[in-house]
Amino acid sequence: MAHHAPDSPKGPGGVLPKSTLWRAVAMLVAAAVFAVATLALWATGGLARADPTPEQEPGTEVRTKMYTLTPHKAEFTTGSDGLTALRISADLVSNHTKPFQVSELNRTIEIDFPSGRIDPAQLSLTYARQPDGFVFEVQPAMREEVLMTWTLRKAEAEDKRNQQEEDSDNPLAGLGGEPAGDGGFDLGALTEQPEDVAPLAKKEEKVVVSFNENEYVSGFTDQRKRWQPTERAAAQISFPLGEG
Repeated sequence: MAHHAPDSPKGPGGVLPKSTLWRAVAMLVAAAVFAVATLALWATGGLARADPTPEQEPGTEVRTKMYTLTPHKAEFTTGSDGLTALRISADLVSNHTKPFQVSELNRTIEIDFPSGRIDPAQLSLTYARQPDGFVFEVQPAMREEVLMTWTLRKAEAEDKRNQQEEDSDNPLAGLGGEPAGDGGFDLGALTEQPEDVAPLAKKEEKVVVSFNENEYVSGFTDQRKRWQPTERAAAQISFPLGEG
């Protein structure tokens, strides 16, 4: 007659004990070890978030679904309005089968001056072979040397920007005008010449340009498809600055 040996706390080859009590003890010990290891890793900087988009050099090719762009140089120049502007020279070709608008390109590019004193405003694009003619649409499969020019303005205080966001339902919001004393709108302020940022530009040593990935999708209210930026960065390029 065969006799069975009593069950041991651990089964043959088992990782956890069969006993409920011993299983609970083992899990508590494992959790404590994991917590201590995580704390040690954090203390040594092991959990520091890595920069997903390290700054790259001018001349780096940026490829997205929308375009392939190789920026070469950034410099301050004088815009058509006589004010200081930022100009970036680049090689550009559309990767899509349909033309895309320059305004769509503008939405996928972020301009950042580390000093925080200057903000970009409006982007205009010209071909180097025809610098006096503005381009409004980029045609497919046509590689061009382009000049991208952003008008510039003094950076606004954060509280003022927040107020503008709160007032975004106003149809005149963002046009640059200031509310009049009676609660109306001072239309004269809309035609005032912006302040030139030349004194601030002289203190800038570099500009960081971020190129976002993009997707061809329809909007919530407007069902026409257009290029929209995503939260994923395609590249971040740092340019030294000099006066043009």
